Amino acid sequence: MVCQSVITTNRQCDLGMHEEEKIDPDVEIDLSDEDIENEDVFEISPEDPLHSQLDEECEKSNDLFGRLQRLQAEFDNYRKRMDTRFSDVAKFASEDIILKVLDVYDNLLRALEMDFVNDPKAAKDGIRAIQQQFEKMLSLEGVRPIESVGKEFDPYYQHAVQRVYDQEKPDGVILEEFQRGYMLKEKVLRPAVVCVNRHEDTTVEVSNDDDNNDDSENNGE
Repeated sequence: MVCQSVITTNRQCDLGMHEEEKIDPDVEIDLSDEDIENEDVFEISPEDPLHSQLDEECEKSNDLFGRLQRLQAEFDNYRKRMDTRFSDVAKFASEDIILKVLDVYDNLLRALEMDFVNDPKAAKDGIRAIQQQFEKMLSLEGVRPIESVGKEFDPYYQHAVQRVYDQEKPDGVILEEFQRGYMLKEKVLRPAVVCVNRHEDTTVEVSNDDDNNDDSENNGE
């Protein structure tokens, strides 16, 4: 019994010494710079998925921005070329028609050199040939005359500057043409200046209406 108690006491002492060694607050750990430099240092940083996604989006944005800059530069160059082309077209748009008119003008000068006194027929034939040449040129350009005389008056194609009151002729019919009108394809290039027949004297009606208005005003007073 004495031996067992002694052994038990020794074990308790050993356990107490071990516990004191574990909780000894006076133990110091030397972490000097030399020891750290001699050892390999590993830096552990957790990967952030948002950071990698942000890098991908920034790369895509830079790529799209570069494309936009290139497209803008190409469009600016295209716009400058088109502006120059339109300017040249507007500047020389009448070149073809002027060349055709010059041919007619040359023939007219030749006709004026003819002897109208001694050979009037040849001179007249020359003028008629110039007229036919000019009409052909206008026809090729889509210009055609507006037929007015004997037709019913249409304010879209004719411009009436005179009225005649002839009961023997149809009302609204064009009796005379002072200036011929022309069409350019489907557009009225110049309306014809004409004289129109009217059965009713509108000027008399207007004057009668004015007299009636004056009488009503006087009666009201």
